[in-house]
Amino acid sequence: MIDTIISSSVLILIILAIRFAFKGKINPMVQYGLWSLVALRLAAFRLFDLRPVESAFSVMNAISSAEATIRGASDVEQVLAGHAEAEAIDNAVLIMNNMQTGVMTSGEGISAAAAIDWQLLMMIVWAVGAFALVLWFIHVNRKFGKKISKNRMFLMSVKADKNGKLAVDEKGLIHREADIKTTKLLSVYVVEGLDSPCLMGYKGEVAIYVPSEVAADQEKLRFAIAHELCHYKHHDLIWAIVRGGLLAFYWFNPLVWVAAIMSKRDCELACDYGVLQEIGKEDRLAYGRTLVDLIKQSDHKGDVLQMATTMYGSTNGIKERITLIAKNKKMKTTTLIAVLLISIFAVGYTFTAAPNNVEGLSNDDKKEIEAFAIKWADAFSQRDARTIHELCESEELYLTIGGIAENGEYWMGWSSPWPWSKDYVIDIEDNSTIHMYYYFRTSDPSIYVGKETITVKKIEGAYKATQVTMKFFKSIKSKADFDVAFEPGFPDFMHLAATYQAQADKNVRGKTGIFENPVSAAIHQLNLVGAKVTGSYQDQNAETPLAVVKFAWEDGEVEVNLIQPMLTDESGAKRQASIW
Repeated sequence: MIDTIISSSVLILIILAIRFAFKGKINPMVQYGLWSLVALRLAAFRLFDLRPVESAFSVMNAISSAEATIRGASDVEQVLAGHAEAEAIDNAVLIMNNMQTGVMTSGEGISAAAAIDWQLLMMIVWAVGAFALVLWFIHVNRKFGKKISKNRMFLMSVKADKNGKLAVDEKGLIHREADIKTTKLLSVYVVEGLDSPCLMGYKGEVAIYVPSEVAADQEKLRFAIAHELCHYKHHDLIWAIVRGGLLAFYWFNPLVWVAAIMSKRDCELACDYGVLQEIGKEDRLAYGRTLVDLIKQSDHKGDVLQMATTMYGSTNGIKERITLIAKNKKMKTTTLIAVLLISIFAVGYTFTAAPNNVEGLSNDDKKEIEAFAIKWADAFSQRDARTIHELCESEELYLTIGGIAENGEYWMGWSSPWPWSKDYVIDIEDNSTIHMYYYFRTSDPSIYVGKETITVKKIEGAYKATQVTMKFFKSIKSKADFDVAFEPGFPDFMHLAATYQAQADKNVRGKTGIFENPVSAAIHQLNLVGAKVTGSYQDQNAETPLAVVKFAWEDGEVEVNLIQPMLTDESGAKRQASIW
């Protein structure tokens, strides 16, 4: 999320700068439309899980390392269990709890060490704040909706003409429903004690509400309805909901609040501009007087979380609106071109991500990341806890992986199952993310997969782990599971696990029938659950017997290749393995 926070904040500052630099010169409709870029930047990549295009021009190039410090807490979905001894299971549970909660639980022979998971704490604070703001948004608008619907009195129904303008006669009087065939019909209600005319949607009805003082003045009524019809044409009620939702999600960012306040002000400016395009020059000052009169009637500042549109605002906002009405300058072509060019620059600068790949690194950095990955994987598979501790950015991070005994010894892992030495696959995704695929083998034989994702950052000249997550696949229940667990393939039995294969060939004992059949052997060894066999093939004439089995789940089909390798038994004799 850090890239969205930083990029959107920079975008907000750019738009505020445009607003300041071109104050009084920019078309209010263009000025209001610029805020849609902020809404798009805040929402698009989060709602639709889109990945920004990488660019050397991105603002994130200057702060690309910041993301590693504010990422989410460790996510462990399944805990591997069932084949370890009782004590080892207890230790494994402690480790899994540590990785999930960030709190080190003490056990026999283990020091009581607490590691506060600040990321999890921040997530909880964010969720509480977001939930509270959503409730407040609902409360504010429900309360206002109930108030105006309870005290309202029907005045008239109005329509906009085909151009979205209010239909009036030659005297400036409003045409009623029967006077003109037009588009959308809106009801107008009078509400005693209402501070300002507004457009509001409540219980499925969108209507215009006006104070009794405005309803009694035909000129003010015409201006008020014309103004609220502009809001309706601009879909400002929908934008109000979007604004409220983004405020709830990014409530912690003060610049998002500034953007919400300024976009609401620009919303009013855009509607003023729309009304000015409809009325004649002789009515411009009268419209301005209407705004001034409404402000005199209420000193209410407005609520950024309120959906209802209003004709009032802050003192500065009213001054800006009156200036617009008095001057009514047209936007110059040069100004339009300048704003468009700056906007294009802003989009390119803030909608893209920093190049994040190994190819973009120097040869030295590539070698350092590769060396870090190998050192980590070797240490993990050999339970070398001290090395893992050295490779972690902090002791708090290490304590989510292993522990420190009372005598100061570092420990990690459990007895079985555990990856064999070199029984892993390394996938370096980019310059900050490494994926490790470990194969936890039992003597059944059976194999579990653990996918470890490590976020790394260069600290004082050396790469360190800043976040570690582990996802275990005790069973494979779908093609999606299979694709994740075995994405990089599988270690070569004939080279990396020949010893394991020889032992497994001896240990099958009463399960010979299962492992001599490639279909059942694949299901048992890979822990496939719910898979249907859709095809199989064997080539016994090959130098190394090969079998191909296809399995299918509801979400797709996979193909598994099995072999019967040559192996060396305890006497040193070579023979063909009897199991797949």
